[in-house]
Amino acid sequence: MSPAHDIPPTERPTVGLFATCLVDAMRPSIGFAAASLLEDAGCVVSVPERQVCCGQPAYNAGDRKTAAVIARQTIALFEEFDYAVAPSGSC
Repeated sequence: MSPAHDIPPTERPTVGLFATCLVDAMRPSIGFAAASLLEDAGCVVSVPERQVCCGQPAYNAGDRKTAAVIARQTIALFEEFDYAVAPSGSC
């Protein structure tokens, strides 16, 4: 066990892992590796089940209204964490 695990859970940073569409659909092993590295570093890692698309496809298509709605949902979902980590680029 690493020294980071000697830190009480209440004092360890919380991390919300944002599993992008790329990680979810193409390379889930990247998400698992990122979670493992973060935990080894002493973080408490969670993957919010309600996370969805980040909104980039809507934004890139010019649908700024939909992109803003999705962005606000994502921000609200991750604001409870000390950090949000996305282990890959976007789609």
